[in-house]
Amino acid sequence: MIFTSFIFLVFFAAVFTLYWAVPNRRARLYILLTASAIFYGWWDWRFLSLISLVIVSSWLTAKLIDRDGASPRAQNIALAGGVGLSLIVLGIFKYTGFFANSMADLFALMGLKADMPTLRIILPVGVSFYIFQAISYMADVRRGVMRAEPRLSRVGLYIAFFPQLVAGPIVRAASFFPQMERPKRLGRRALVVGLRAFAMGFVYKALLADNMAPLVDHVFGNLDQYGNGAVVLSTLVFAAQIYFDFAGYSLMAIGIARLFGYHIPRNFNYPYAATSITDFWRRWHMSLSFWLRDYLFIPLGGSRHGKFAYYRNLMATMVLGGLWHGAAWTFVAWGALHGLALVVHKLWLTHVKPALADMVTIPRWLGWLAGFAATQSLVLAGWAIFRAQNMHDALDALYAFTNLRHGGVQTLGWAAALAVVALAIDQALGATRWRPKWAFLESPTLWWAGAGMATAIALSIYPLKAAPFVYFQF
Repeated sequence: MIFTSFIFLVFFAAVFTLYWAVPNRRARLYILLTASAIFYGWWDWRFLSLISLVIVSSWLTAKLIDRDGASPRAQNIALAGGVGLSLIVLGIFKYTGFFANSMADLFALMGLKADMPTLRIILPVGVSFYIFQAISYMADVRRGVMRAEPRLSRVGLYIAFFPQLVAGPIVRAASFFPQMERPKRLGRRALVVGLRAFAMGFVYKALLADNMAPLVDHVFGNLDQYGNGAVVLSTLVFAAQIYFDFAGYSLMAIGIARLFGYHIPRNFNYPYAATSITDFWRRWHMSLSFWLRDYLFIPLGGSRHGKFAYYRNLMATMVLGGLWHGAAWTFVAWGALHGLALVVHKLWLTHVKPALADMVTIPRWLGWLAGFAATQSLVLAGWAIFRAQNMHDALDALYAFTNLRHGGVQTLGWAAALAVVALAIDQALGATRWRPKWAFLESPTLWWAGAGMATAIALSIYPLKAAPFVYFQF
């Protein structure tokens, strides 16, 4: 089910009504667990066995880690087994074809013919997200952050909670499990906050992202027909599309969860206002950034073993983070670009900036402008690689940024410019938290009228068949 589809609205209305009609806390948990199973099985009921395997293995692994008298060695073995099984599931369904094809290409470069069978494996929706949640739960139990949950149903709801199941935000077990115990009441504030977040996310997705997608798809599917300016502009439109699409999903997930009495973390904080690549990753897909830091970068050694190891671990984290996004070399290259940028930024802060400060005084506004321009230029180049269908197209798109490419003659119209303007306004207003000081704008009635009008416009131009979210493929 897709949040912006009619069938989901019917599904949500039924679950919401039943959930609040039943006062018993345990019954509500099973209502949400059943709803999550229906929601996930709607795509393909066969994938329910896969997520069930992950849930049961995570539950058993945590119990083995937390059992009385377990030695640190036994706990580590249990954790390795549980995490290993989760990664095997992820590897089989997401990376088997990628590695097989890559090996075949490598043999071809050496002049050898490799007749490898092609495995047509369907990628389960959201597998990367719920695998990461399962890993964080087992790791947190091993670290002593929390005790193992004895009830399988609660572990199941944590991993399969339908608002954020297929595209995040990635929720920490230590924050989610206590929420199952708290009494829930649908107060006016929760209702307003939940509906407002859902409405804003719906407008982001239906009104903005989905109307940008056809333009981006056509340009990146026919790069040779477009001039350099059109390719650069379409990359800007893609930057807007992926933000409004993914931030829209996150907002809807946050709103839906709030309507059931659960709080899940914010996932975006106006990333296109960032003035450094480090700042960008503190604002973009924040739940993933913090997950990679806590469960990959730090276990790799973090910054504990000298500067070289620090930069190596940083680079490895971002390359693996890129590969997490998709089984293609374009994603690996995208992750490597961001990893290299983070390393360069750390070197700048450590060595270059202090030396420059002793020699010259740079006006604050100029430093901000330079940092903003450099950061967003690099992010934009990264999006060109990310969106490209293969490495050849990625290099072709990057050449367009240098104006050294001889492309086609087609250009883009005013719709592309409007998409970029919409993104700029959203980021500027959000990052500065600017609000006009007009008293009548503080009226709740006016806000709801505006939200209703925007939602109505989105519905009026929305296609009959709801478009999937970009991050469903990851």
